[in-house]
Amino acid sequence: MHYRRYTMKKRFAFVALQSIAIIAVAAIIAFSPALGARQPVKADTTTTVPTVSVTGTGKIMVKPTIARISFGVFTSKSTSSAAQTENDTIMSKITAALKAAGIKEEDIQTTGYTLQPRYVWNKVTGKSVLDGYDMNHTMTVTVHNINDAGKTVSLIADNGANTVSGISFEVDDATLEQTKLAALNLAMASARKRADVVAKAAGKTILSVQTVNVNENTYTPYMFKAADTTVASGSAPAPVEAGTLDVEMSVSVIYLF
Repeated sequence: MHYRRYTMKKRFAFVALQSIAIIAVAAIIAFSPALGARQPVKADTTTTVPTVSVTGTGKIMVKPTIARISFGVFTSKSTSSAAQTENDTIMSKITAALKAAGIKEEDIQTTGYTLQPRYVWNKVTGKSVLDGYDMNHTMTVTVHNINDAGKTVSLIADNGANTVSGISFEVDDATLEQTKLAALNLAMASARKRADVVAKAAGKTILSVQTVNVNENTYTPYMFKAADTTVASGSAPAPVEAGTLDVEMSVSVIYLF
């Protein structure tokens, strides 16, 4: 009798423990987001904004504002000192004449100065022998009045220069920068015009600019003479036409529409 009561109490205790365990697990599940009901999944609301990529180019023709004249004095003598002395004397005369004509010292620049021995072939000995020395001194002068380019060349020749290697027509820095900005405005206007055409065809309207890349095309000065030309003193000023130079800018633009 006592044994049966003990067994029944033991069974009731076991059932009670099972009930408590089930209630505890249910409570944990109910209050735990990870173990409870499935969490709502957020919908992907990201939308892709259509874009159009176009290019635009702006070109402006501008008249040169400066001329750079490259010239030289070549002397050949039996000794190095004689070749150098004669060359320096002639070049000093030229620079003095340029300064007297109103050209500033900072606009006269030496670009080359070489003194080298000259050899000839001796048929009797079958060897090269020293025959003298050659001196070559080159300079570049910047002329800020284009109309004075021709007479400046004549001035250089009249005072002893025997080579003129070229006249380069360029644009001064301030004018070049202003022209680039104007060309850039044209390039942006060209790009927008193209983008508007594409957007209209797609039934859209341009909203804004996403990115802009600016490309600066190479600016090339105009060379009046490319090859070395021997000039004669006392010659009349050569007719020099500066023409025009092209300054070009381009852009790559991505628009949102």
